[in-house]
Amino acid sequence: MQRFYFVLICVLVVACEHKPVVPGDKGTGGNVDTSAICSPDTVYFANDILPLIISNCAMPGCHDAASHQDDIVLDNYSNIMSNGEIRPGRPDNSKLYEVITDNDPDNRMPPPPKSALPQDAIDKIAKWIQQGAKNNACNSGCDSAKASWTNDISKIISTSCLGCHSSGNVLLNSYDAVKTVALNGRLMGSLNHMPGYLPMPQGGSLSVCDINRFQKWVNNGAKQD
Repeated sequence: MQRFYFVLICVLVVACEHKPVVPGDKGTGGNVDTSAICSPDTVYFANDILPLIISNCAMPGCHDAASHQDDIVLDNYSNIMSNGEIRPGRPDNSKLYEVITDNDPDNRMPPPPKSALPQDAIDKIAKWIQQGAKNNACNSGCDSAKASWTNDISKIISTSCLGCHSSGNVLLNSYDAVKTVALNGRLMGSLNHMPGYLPMPQGGSLSVCDINRFQKWVNNGAKQD
């Protein structure tokens, strides 16, 4: 167990590189049914779990495929199940869940100075494991006309970006921080992968619908609505 704790601790604080959260991409194996409409009672790997793990664990210097600290890679379903020692139905007996809930900072993942995962993220991982740790996905029914900070923008950032951008040179850990990069053009420049901007997420992109949501929110003044 101690070896697992050690290899899951990221020792480098570097630029974040996380993959797009697209149901059916290589993170899921590309063979997942995405036609089902999302149910509020179900936690979906592609929609909910993969972006959390990618954002908080699978980054350069940690557990992405290139760095693979001590051969631990947590960048897709197969690797998360095996290297995270996931026991379907048993979060209390799954190593990944143990390290994200450990009260000892020396063993916790993500490690200091990064913050622990928020409780709602921990609860999602626990519920996903309880529901069988399935390689599942769903159609969120994304509506680009919906672009409020509270119900849409903040949730996308929390799931797909905050694991990397809660510290470092580019902060997205508060409304004011996001508003700043939204109004100065950096946010949409990165989301649209425009020349001169660091692509976000690096190595991929958000869905067209989600990018349109961000653009609509920015066009409306990036309000805290």
